[in-house]
Amino acid sequence: MIKIFELIISAFFCDRCPYCGRTVPSGKLYCKNCGTLFPKEYRKNRVVGGYRCVAPFRYEGVFRKAVNNFKFYSRPEYDKGLAAQICKCVKAEYGDEIDLITFVPMRRAKQIKRGYNQAELLARQMSKILSIPCRRQLIQHKKNKTQHELSSLERKANVKGVYKAVETERIKGKTVLVVDDISTTGCTLGECCKVLEKAGAKKLYCASVCGR
Repeated sequence: MIKIFELIISAFFCDRCPYCGRTVPSGKLYCKNCGTLFPKEYRKNRVVGGYRCVAPFRYEGVFRKAVNNFKFYSRPEYDKGLAAQICKCVKAEYGDEIDLITFVPMRRAKQIKRGYNQAELLARQMSKILSIPCRRQLIQHKKNKTQHELSSLERKANVKGVYKAVETERIKGKTVLVVDDISTTGCTLGECCKVLEKAGAKKLYCASVCGR
C-alpha cells in the first residue's frame, strides 16, 4: 500500500524538463534531448528599449513552449531551470557589475488570478544563484492592455506611464538588472529601465529567458 502511494506521489510531483515536459532525474534542470537543442552562444549585446539585454534562447520551438507553459499553464516550478540559463548569460556578459536584481511588475489583480508573477519568480531564483539581492523596485500603478495582443507600435504607448519606482533610496547610484520572461520589442523592459533611471539608478541592464 505504501509503495503504491509513493508511486502516485512520484508521478505527480517528479521533476520535469521545462522544455518538453519529460520526467528527469531529481535535481536535473532539463533532459538530455533538449540539452542538445541549446544554442552554442547566448543572445548577447542586444539592445531592447534602449538598454542592453541578454537572453539564452530565441522565442521559438521548445524554448517558446517552456516560457508559455511557465507563464500561462501553472508551471511555476520551471523557474529554477529557466533562471539557471539566464544566469549563465548574466555572468558572462555583466560579470560582477550587478548590485541589485529587480523584475517587471504585474497588477495585483492579474497576479492573484495567475497565482504568481513569472518575472518575479525568475528574479528571485537568479538572486539565489548569483548571490545578488533581489528587491521589488517597481509597481504597476495603472491598468493597461496585454502586450502580446498589440502591434509593435501600440506596445510602446501601452506601457508609457504605467510603472512607478518604489523605495528609490535602495537603487540610487546602483547598477540594476531588470528581469522579464520574454524580450521581443523591448517596450516593457525599456519603460521599466527608464523609470528606474529617473529614480536614480546609475546603470540599467536587462535579462530574459527568450528574445527575438
